Amino acid sequence: MMPMDDSLLEVKGVSKTFNGVVRALEEVSIAVRKNEIVGVVGENGAGKSTLMKILVGVYPPDKGELYYRGKKVPFPRNPKEAAKRGISIVYQEKGVIPWLKVYQFLFLGHEDEYVKFLRLQIDKMKKQAREILEEFQVKCDAEDFMYQLPLSTQKMVEIARAILSVRLEHEDNNITPIIILDEPTAPLTDEERRELFSHILDMKKNASFIFISHIIPEVMEFTDRVYVLRDGKLIIHYDLSQEGITEEDLFRAIVGRESSEYIRKPEVKGVVNKEVVLVAKNLTKKGCYYNISFDLHQGECIGIFGPAGSGKSEIIRTIAGLISFEGGELIFKDQKLKADELPHVRLGRGIGYFSGETGKELFLNWPIVKNISIVNIDKISRKLIPVISFIAEKRMAEKIMKKLRIRAPSVTTDCYSLSGGNKQKVSVGKWLERSPDILLLDDPTIGIDVGAREDIYEVLLEMKKSGISMILISDDPKEYSILCDRIMSIRDGKIQKVLSPEKFEKEIAT
Repeated sequence: MMPMDDSLLEVKGVSKTFNGVVRALEEVSIAVRKNEIVGVVGENGAGKSTLMKILVGVYPPDKGELYYRGKKVPFPRNPKEAAKRGISIVYQEKGVIPWLKVYQFLFLGHEDEYVKFLRLQIDKMKKQAREILEEFQVKCDAEDFMYQLPLSTQKMVEIARAILSVRLEHEDNNITPIIILDEPTAPLTDEERRELFSHILDMKKNASFIFISHIIPEVMEFTDRVYVLRDGKLIIHYDLSQEGITEEDLFRAIVGRESSEYIRKPEVKGVVNKEVVLVAKNLTKKGCYYNISFDLHQGECIGIFGPAGSGKSEIIRTIAGLISFEGGELIFKDQKLKADELPHVRLGRGIGYFSGETGKELFLNWPIVKNISIVNIDKISRKLIPVISFIAEKRMAEKIMKKLRIRAPSVTTDCYSLSGGNKQKVSVGKWLERSPDILLLDDPTIGIDVGAREDIYEVLLEMKKSGISMILISDDPKEYSILCDRIMSIRDGKIQKVLSPEKFEKEIAT
């Protein structure tokens, strides 16, 4: 990488190995200029998190150099030292403490700065908190509780706190903070993402950002430059101000192969047969959804699209048997389903539920093989004696690992040690083997990298083509275009209209 004379922060030749065996980073170099947003992208396991943790003092590097404002400085040994270098981080995992008020959360860990005569100067903290919120145009009051705020506003408060921590630790109050944003939009809706980025672009006047994301359009739209890591190495650096760099270019750099399904809408969709497998008639649950009616055909995928609180989550969870309905009918293969029928009964009928939240979908302390076999016991049990064939169980798991390109030492690897994308692949893999009549998809690719996402799309489209019907809800509009044959737009618990993927794309674009 060419040196940058105008860089605010520069990392040169950083390497990191764990346990003397696993090489997480190898000779990686990046630079951040004043008042810019720099993207760092790569698949899970590419080394992004390790690099960021080195920058904030969580891990020491094995080798490498750090330059701050053109001067060589030692790597920070802890987050407090990192803040003195002007660096702070907002992690992907929710970092707020819900029962704290906004001003308390902003100054958490820095209360000693506001102690006078052994008393905490609460009024001064509130006053400064309001000034900070106004500076960054965060729409909340210093006395609001964190749990009362929308997710996007909580993220803004987290970012404001990160900038504040740098200011409080650094001798120069006019410092340009460098804030690392680790997948900040993962839990947000599309509308909330837009709102968050609008704020970040305003904050860019007074700060620089390192932005980690799996969402390629997001990276292309909001970053100035982007570094691509793969297998712990820096693959390429793009200046996005230059013309001609496409989403496809970035995808290819991240995964090392051409995009097939992720960027381009697939030409072959599942054939919608005349046979109806599920009918909803005036399905109602007060406070959630009202008079929901639709037919689902064999091999068809219907999307239910709407903002948070629209009722889409409750509808799909009702079909899964996770919550009951109060009115109307749900008919599966000409048989009425009871309102209070439990999920395991629905599964026995042939209705599977796949959530993108791996904590709900997997037993993380179990190995891959057991997580795949848990819904496929009947397929690996001996016919004469009702016991599991461990040979058949292992073969089934190995087949799934190979097909979905699950990166793990073996099928006996515990799922907690897998990356997010590989956990998700295990989750979808068990349903691939189960082959239910209907598979309910609840944000199936949330928070995973583009390579894993494409692998999952490929399998879901294959399942659909084989005749499996699907119902999808997602916070990613592109997902509807890729997987769905029809999309029902829902608001305030009521269906507004039904769109083809082509019309849906046009509406989203406007």
